[in-house]
Amino acid sequence: MAVDEKATHPQSASSSRGRRLLVGSNVALMTAIVVGIVIVAQVFAYELADRARLDMTSSGVNSLSDGTTNLLRSLDQNLRLTSLYFETDREDADQPKYRRASQDLLELYEASNRGKITAEWINPLKDHEKFQQVLARLREKTAFKDMVAAYQGRIEAYKTDFDGRMRKLLEEELNRLAPLVGPSAMGEARPTAVAQVEELLKRLSSELEMTREQIDAMTMAANPQYSAAVNDLKTLYPKITKAFKEIGKFAAAELARDPNMPAGQAEFLEGANNRYAELASALEAETTQLQDLEPLKLDEVADQLQPTANAILVETDTDARVVDFSSVFPPMDQSGASMRVPFEKRAFKGEEKLTAAILRATQKEQTAVVFVRYGGTPLFMGGFMPGQPGAPYTAMKQQLEDANFIVEEWDLKTKDTLPEINPKPTRTIFVVLKPEQQQRNPMMPQQPPEQPFSENHRQALLKAMGENGRALFIAGWAPGPFGPIPSTYEYSDYLKQTWGINIDTSALLIETVSTGPGKYMVARRDFFNMVGEMDLGNHPIVSGSAARRIGLPWCAPLDLSATPPEGVSIQKLITLPKRDGVWGVKNIQKYQEQLDQREFLTRVEGDLEGPFDLAAAATKGDAKIVVVSARDFAEDEVAFARELGMTAQGFTIRSRNPGNVTLFINALHWLNDNTGFMDIGRPIDAAVLEIESPATVKAVQALTIVVWPLLALLGGGVAWWVRRS
Repeated sequence: MAVDEKATHPQSASSSRGRRLLVGSNVALMTAIVVGIVIVAQVFAYELADRARLDMTSSGVNSLSDGTTNLLRSLDQNLRLTSLYFETDREDADQPKYRRASQDLLELYEASNRGKITAEWINPLKDHEKFQQVLARLREKTAFKDMVAAYQGRIEAYKTDFDGRMRKLLEEELNRLAPLVGPSAMGEARPTAVAQVEELLKRLSSELEMTREQIDAMTMAANPQYSAAVNDLKTLYPKITKAFKEIGKFAAAELARDPNMPAGQAEFLEGANNRYAELASALEAETTQLQDLEPLKLDEVADQLQPTANAILVETDTDARVVDFSSVFPPMDQSGASMRVPFEKRAFKGEEKLTAAILRATQKEQTAVVFVRYGGTPLFMGGFMPGQPGAPYTAMKQQLEDANFIVEEWDLKTKDTLPEINPKPTRTIFVVLKPEQQQRNPMMPQQPPEQPFSENHRQALLKAMGENGRALFIAGWAPGPFGPIPSTYEYSDYLKQTWGINIDTSALLIETVSTGPGKYMVARRDFFNMVGEMDLGNHPIVSGSAARRIGLPWCAPLDLSATPPEGVSIQKLITLPKRDGVWGVKNIQKYQEQLDQREFLTRVEGDLEGPFDLAAAATKGDAKIVVVSARDFAEDEVAFARELGMTAQGFTIRSRNPGNVTLFINALHWLNDNTGFMDIGRPIDAAVLEIESPATVKAVQALTIVVWPLLALLGGGVAWWVRRS
């Protein structure tokens, strides 16, 4: 009879099950503990990295800006990024650093959207076949193909039509001349007139032969040079036409000079004009068509891709842009010779410039930014003559064009309608500057007054803006025509009545240093520049620039209505908190009097205390405005000001107010309903392109390669020991 062990030893079976349950529970517990340790350690590592911004790339860039990431993830077309940074046995010590920085950057872009973005690295000095494939690919892109076809059409007209007609005419003329100047002349001296014509026609025939050989070589090469070929034709056709006309004039003069010329020679000269007229007219018409050809963009791109140019090529299926070396690695000190500046003295603006090229290649619809002024100097061009001030917005214009804006200028003083913008933009945003006050010359008391800014000028702007206008008003404090007495702001009534935003231009904000109770001194020359800690509102325009330095000069406080006009919503952007030593001066002359009497200042009764609102945004239906009450904050002299700063690499030149550029461009993106592009391609202040602490890298490597596996082994060992016991 079989015996059931489970039945005869119930306690043993129960004990075994309990033991397995205990061991399983211990293993699960140990596993959970190890997983918990790893999770906590990872969270701690991410928090530490976020605070310390540890850089694990050789290029010093460990992430892309939110704006760039948004752009890349929203791509609806393929994007190819090709680094053409060369490599050779004779390269200098800096070239590998430049090449590695480029590769790191492209890897970040590719990783952000691998479904649409492909990164490629080609050494143009050695990868000749790949380089030729790049050039061939460019010729097939829509952006270049139509224009290339136009050039090919004119070259084909030369090969199949004009070259043959010119050769035929010259051959016929030389055949006519042969019996008149050759051996059949019975040894007589060669007739001067027809001999000279023959000599000219032979030179033209020889030149036609050489031109055909050159054009065939240029157009049938692996990388056709269509621009060079067309330029040869632009030279050849007028030369042939001029020669034909000169022969006609010469013939008429010779016939008049020698009425007894032999009949054969006279007949040749008399008919020359008629024989050449048709071809000369056709060549002139063809020359006009050649002149009408637009510059070939393909050649411009190809020129930028020279084998040692260190370029990055940005390609879509239809278009391409080149990011050149000098824009990616500009010298931090612009006064030196740019080509001789070593790696450690260059800034790195790779993301900024690469993203700008991607924007231009992928975003075909463009918004216009129109700077509106009244009088004063041109905003984008100037400073060409010694002593002449430079244009105030030259660098900012380039920054806006990099962000894919069309930038124009409108002087209300000379034109009361918006200038025509080409190509036609999808939207127009206005940057409204304070009208310039006429400065009277004391040496010319009889100088006739110029027409002042008036309601007509204001209405011209408002008409151009329309009901759903988008505009950035740059206000602030400004002196009036009588010295320290402040001027009024010409758009105050509009902003107050329409938007509920009042600008108190009677008060100038100044920043001083306390030297004792109620005593202050001016510690810096730009005491009118607000550069301290500011409160940034909860708004997309400023949410991404919280950690960036902003400098706001010539500030006048804003008074934002608690009950704005119907339908208007106002949001604060920048507020200067109440601080000791910062206040709004009503009468600056009184402080000058104090300084004349003693070495310190005391605040005058009636002056304003903080906090002060300095920038605001407002909406009303589909209309939007931004007001920044800080005159000159976006001018190149302020927004792109440089200063000496300290980094881990030592002293370096960096941007003093990088937040100004961010504030200005973000405001335009918000006005353009394009918040996804805010903080796009953020500029990097200094060239920190190498890992500063190799020990940090080794520590992280040890953590990932050694510590994590040891923890797992430890957890397994504990579980094994518990199970055995």
